[in-house]
Amino acid sequence: MKIKNILLLAVAFLVVFTACQDDEYEMPNDMAGIGWYTSAFRNEQIMIGINDFVSFSDVSQNAVSHTWTIPEGSFLLEGPISRTDSVLEDFIIPDAGLETTDLTIHVLFTKGGLQPVRLYNTFDKKVTFFGRDTLEAKKEGDLWVIDTTFMVDVFDTIVPSVLIRQEGVEVPVNEDTIYVEAGGTLEFVDVSTVGRANSWEWRVAGEMSTDSAATIVFKKLGVFEATLNISRQGESLPGDYQFYRIPNPIKVIPSSKPWELAGDIVELEDETIQLPFNGEFLPFMNKNDFFVVKVNGEAFPISSVTIDANDATLLNIKLVDPIYRPDVITVSILDGSGINSSDYRSLTPFEDEPVMMHDVNLLSATGYGFEDGGSAWSPSWDNASTIEFTTEKAASGNYSMKITREGAKAKVESFNEKFSFTGGKVYTIKYKIFIESTAGGAYGVWLIPNWKQFWQSLDNKPTGEWVTVETEWAPSADEPDRHFLVQMNGDGVFYFDDFYIVEKEVRP
Repeated sequence: MKIKNILLLAVAFLVVFTACQDDEYEMPNDMAGIGWYTSAFRNEQIMIGINDFVSFSDVSQNAVSHTWTIPEGSFLLEGPISRTDSVLEDFIIPDAGLETTDLTIHVLFTKGGLQPVRLYNTFDKKVTFFGRDTLEAKKEGDLWVIDTTFMVDVFDTIVPSVLIRQEGVEVPVNEDTIYVEAGGTLEFVDVSTVGRANSWEWRVAGEMSTDSAATIVFKKLGVFEATLNISRQGESLPGDYQFYRIPNPIKVIPSSKPWELAGDIVELEDETIQLPFNGEFLPFMNKNDFFVVKVNGEAFPISSVTIDANDATLLNIKLVDPIYRPDVITVSILDGSGINSSDYRSLTPFEDEPVMMHDVNLLSATGYGFEDGGSAWSPSWDNASTIEFTTEKAASGNYSMKITREGAKAKVESFNEKFSFTGGKVYTIKYKIFIESTAGGAYGVWLIPNWKQFWQSLDNKPTGEWVTVETEWAPSADEPDRHFLVQMNGDGVFYFDDFYIVEKEVRP
C-alpha cells in the first residue's frame, strides 16, 4: 500500500487533459491537466486502520500552485517507507503542520472516523477532470481552481464493552460473582461503540454463540468464566481482533425450581423420541418401566431410555416397533422413578404429553414459502394477470404469493426451484390458499413438465381465511426436475403459501 515518489512516472496514464478555450494551437508543454493517485489504487473508498497511513500524489500538469491540507490528528511522514516499518511515528516530519506543497505526501492517521484530505490546485487556464466524478475548474480572479477532498475512513481499534442481564436486570460487569441457578440463563450483549466490530464468539460454561447478543443456559454446577473474541473482518476492511475476559466469576448453584419438561417432545429422523428438561441428568440405568409411550392410544414397548450423549438435559426414548408419520404419540413419566438431576432434584412426573412428529418437506421452505420474495417463481409466458409476492398477509413467515385475476389468464410457475419424485412411492402434496374475493370457478396446480393437473373448485372454499388443500401423487416411474404451475380460471384475489411435499407413510 505504500507509495514512493516514483509514482510520478505514472503521469501519462493518470492525467486527463483539456485544450484551451480558444482555437489557437498550443504546444504539449503548454497544456494543463489535473490528476492524482492514492495508495488505495482503484478503490472508491479509502479505508485503513488507525495508526496507519495513506499516500497521495498530485500528478497535475502545469499547475500554477497546489496545496495539500490534512485534518487534525494526522501527520505528514517523510518517505520512503517500507512495508516492514511498524513504528510510523519515527517518520513524522517535525513541525510540518497540516499543509504542504509537496507533490507526494504520506499521511499518518491517529484519529478514527471519516478524515478529509484536501487538494487545492490552481491553473492559468480552464481544466476538466474526467474521473469517477467530472470536476470542472471554477474561476477565482485570474486563475482556475479545482478543489478536491478525499475522505479516508479510519477504523479505530476495537474496544470491547459488554452488558450482562439476568432475568432482564442488568448485572454490573466487575469482579463480583454472579449466581445462577441450574437451568437458568444469562444474556451477554456486545455494546462496543469503538472499532465497528462485525464478528463475535462468546464462550461460556462450555457453550458458544456467534451472535452479537448471546443467551446462555447454565446446565452444570460449578464456577465458570465468560470470554468474548471480537473482531472486524471483511475483504476490504482493515482487520482487528480483541480478546476480552469478563471479570465476573459465574457460579451455578442448585435450582429452586421443579425439574421438568422445558419444551416440546419431538420425534427425530431416526424415530428417536427426545424430551428436553431444564437441568442435566445424573446417570441412571434400567428405568424403562417408569416411562409410558402410547402410539394411537396403545402403550408400545420401550427399547431404551438414555441420556443424550451431546446434551445431558435431553432424554432419548427408542421404541421396539417402528413409528410412522401419521401416528399420534404421547409420553408419560411415572412418579417414583428415582431419576435425579445433576443438582439433585427429582424428576417431575407428567401424563400424556404429545410428541411432535418428524416432518420432511421435500420442497425448499424458503422458495416454496416465498420468504425469498418469490425469486423461485415467475409468471408464465402467456400470463396476463397480476402476480405479486407480498407481505400483505402470510400463512407463516412474512411473504405469500398474491394473484389478482380480472378476466385474463393467470399463470405462474416455480421455474427456479425443482424437485423430484421416486417411482413406486406415494407423496402428499399440500399448500395453503387464502381467498380474499372470488367470482367462483376453479383453479389448478400442475406438475410440470408431465402436465399432471390437480383441479380445485373455488365454489366450495371459504373466503377470508387460510385453507389447507391436500392431494396425493403416486408416480409409476422416477420423475426428476419437476416444478409447479398455478393457474387460476376464476376471477378474484388469491394468496398462496407454504407449498409442501412429503413421502406418505401408512402404518401397516
